[in-house]
Amino acid sequence: MSEVTVDADTTRISPGTTGNYPPLLTRRLIARAIDSAIAFALACVVVLPFTVNQATDALLVGGFDSFSEFLTDWDPGTVPGGSVGAALEQLQPVVLSTIYLQALVIWAYEWVSLTVTSSSIGKMITRVRVTRHRNSFEPTVSRELRSRGSWLERLLRMGLRAGLVVGPPTLAAGMLLAAAFSVPGAVDLAELFIALTIVLLVVWLAGGVGLHGLATGTRVVGFEWQELKQGVEHQLEYHTGHADEYLHRLQEAARAPGVQRAARAAEQDPRVRSVMAQGRTVAQQAEQAQERGRRDWDSMIEGLRSRKDAKDATTAAARHLGEVYREGGLRGVLQSFTRRSQGPDGQ
Repeated sequence: MSEVTVDADTTRISPGTTGNYPPLLTRRLIARAIDSAIAFALACVVVLPFTVNQATDALLVGGFDSFSEFLTDWDPGTVPGGSVGAALEQLQPVVLSTIYLQALVIWAYEWVSLTVTSSSIGKMITRVRVTRHRNSFEPTVSRELRSRGSWLERLLRMGLRAGLVVGPPTLAAGMLLAAAFSVPGAVDLAELFIALTIVLLVVWLAGGVGLHGLATGTRVVGFEWQELKQGVEHQLEYHTGHADEYLHRLQEAARAPGVQRAARAAEQDPRVRSVMAQGRTVAQQAEQAQERGRRDWDSMIEGLRSRKDAKDATTAAARHLGEVYREGGLRGVLQSFTRRSQGPDGQ
């Protein structure tokens, strides 16, 4: 019975290995909402304990014992005066410092997360990450130089990206709050940051890559490749631990009637026979070429050995003539040639 060869796909991943993910844009919006909530909560925890006491002292200057009492007497639609105006004047620097410190904490959260892990908490939940985007026009740099400046470059790159992403909307919200407390110039700054936020959002939605990605050379990609990698590793581990069982399944598949009929039909096909004949011819030609190469190699080795023997004979004759010259001089050398030409019996 002719031999049958079965090609098995050992890299196929079982169904359900990877999840069905929503579009990347939706995942990025969800990640941004999660990160904004986490970063704001972190900023409140870090900053407010240092500014609450200052705000309380500012209210005491205006004669208010609590913030609720101040809100009861304060009418945002009118020009403040009296104790309310004095309290607002003391609260304005506290509000500005709180806004700037919270914006700094929010930026630091985004910056550290992207620098260390390339993914924040929200991006991890939605299975996306920030990666470097390299184009074909970028010059090639050696690995040593790349590793030497990679961390500094990464810090600057992710810091700029975090500033462009969280800076305008955070400062826009903060300036609106400052404008509510009648901080001078807060309204103009709020309008500027709101307009900048809208422009950045429109550019991002229109092109799929925002200004933060273009300016820093970064892109947001999904985590599907990690799911595929885990699935492949699982399959490799399974086949390694169940090699006998897998081989038995292959043998059973090879013995199936459908496989046998397909193999016999392939053997009877004239095109398959022609290809097999050509393959045998090529194999024979390769064996003949290999044999000729082996013979040429042996001939070259023999030639080298002959040259070595001739060199040894020449060296021995030169040494003999040197000894004769030292003993009898030039006459002795001539006599030695005369003796060799006459032979040992003097003929």
